[in-house]
Amino acid sequence: MLTYEFPLNEKSRTYLRFDALFQLLRQNAAQERSGQAISFFKALFDFIELSERCDIRTDLMKDLEKQRQKLESLRQMPSVDTEKLQQLLDLLASLIYELPRSVRAGTRFKEDKFLCSIRQRFAIPGGLCPFDVPILHHWLGQPLTTRVSDAENWLKELDLLMRATDQLLQLWRESGHFQAELARNGFYQDNADGAELVRLQVDPACGHYPTLSGHKTRFAIRFLPLGDIETNDIAFQLACC
Repeated sequence: MLTYEFPLNEKSRTYLRFDALFQLLRQNAAQERSGQAISFFKALFDFIELSERCDIRTDLMKDLEKQRQKLESLRQMPSVDTEKLQQLLDLLASLIYELPRSVRAGTRFKEDKFLCSIRQRFAIPGGLCPFDVPILHHWLGQPLTTRVSDAENWLKELDLLMRATDQLLQLWRESGHFQAELARNGFYQDNADGAELVRLQVDPACGHYPTLSGHKTRFAIRFLPLGDIETNDIAFQLACC
């Protein structure tokens, strides 16, 4: 089953974009295969571009506080593991305290001469040839341990933002439970009061992929064929988080 995630508002859209970039950075930081370094820098520069448009620290702090208050209300339930609950509450409290006191993510990247010297070349088609960016060619020729160390140092600058985003999205995702649904002739619509995300699990063998339109409380899903095949009723799993 393939899992798809669709945002229901601009804030959750931004979180998912940052999350996708963080995953790419983690996956490519080890640089075990040829081309991973280029993918790492592409994701890093995309992050810088996105972070220049918005500073999500305040939104993260507010949303984590909402989650902390929801979890706090669970203390009196007899079935709750109070020790694990307290650990999670302490983690959220720490993130909520650190976020507004941290330096805006990506600020220090603008002071890195190496990153500044190669950033613009990534926006030019074919602009990464060794004769175009000899400094990058030189860096790629360094020992793997040196390159991995540099990547880890760059990731440390994003550690707080990555931890906060990971924790918030994990809590959102775990708040929803998948239920079997059926899209009649490839179409399904429903309400999602109070939800931030819509998650779908779809069997790729059905030959269709989902698209979602909607905002805040109401959404519609349409399954589109991948190729010239007929669209019939499509079974899938749905969770509103």
